[in-house]
Amino acid sequence: MSHDHDTPSKWEISSHAALPVVLMLFIQMLAHYIGSPANSIFLSPYLIAFFVAALLALVVLWKGQICPGQKGRLAFVLPFLAAFALGNFLYTAFFTPKHILLSLANLAALFIPLLYWRFPDDEPMQKIFSYLGFALGAIGILAYSICYWVELPSLLNWVRGNYFAQIQLGLLLLGWYMMLAKSRLDGFFKLLVQLSLIVLIFNYIWVIFVLYQELNIMPELATLPYFAFFALQFVVLAMLAWLLIGKQGKNIKNPVAWTAATFLSMLYPLTNIF
Repeated sequence: MSHDHDTPSKWEISSHAALPVVLMLFIQMLAHYIGSPANSIFLSPYLIAFFVAALLALVVLWKGQICPGQKGRLAFVLPFLAAFALGNFLYTAFFTPKHILLSLANLAALFIPLLYWRFPDDEPMQKIFSYLGFALGAIGILAYSICYWVELPSLLNWVRGNYFAQIQLGLLLLGWYMMLAKSRLDGFFKLLVQLSLIVLIFNYIWVIFVLYQELNIMPELATLPYFAFFALQFVVLAMLAWLLIGKQGKNIKNPVAWTAATFLSMLYPLTNIF
């Protein structure tokens, strides 16, 4: 009976799995509504994070040495990424000016989570599913990147849609979902944390660079939100260090540290909304 009591129900797991993607949708719509010029093209600040998490999840399902139980739990929580892809697609399609390349990126994102629902057990089909997902991801990332760096470059988007912050969030989001699914891939958890630490350092450097550019153009720019960003990133750094410090990797799946690091890493689009 105690085991039944301690095991989360599917409803609890579902609500936890939906929480980060719903929060991401809310934050990006709030940031666009409050902090963007009227009728400006919407560039999701989370789409690269989505692609990073979604494509690495395919690698885990395809190449991860996991038992059927672990694979089943992952296949249950990962499709909740579709909630973000669908919400982002609908918001962009109906409430913001249209842009062909961004529509292509959003459409590619919409199809990737569908692969999790019917991810096969036999190796040849797993390979086909994975390559299909990688192709969709490559199309989406390329289309988004052309918009981000070439067609719609701006200091506003370079902070709000900070590539390094997005990659950091994508790594942590996948780790959070794997933690939720009780994955035993401790080595992969450690790799995600180590990569997140490296990206976090570049994240700091990039934001300092963009802030310097902004201050040259607008000396009166409010810098308090940026210092708040740096403080939050320091907390994320502390959480990641906590995950790595434990003896024999005992802390590597600590739910408090994963939750704090993941959810604090979502807040970067709010840095320049005012």
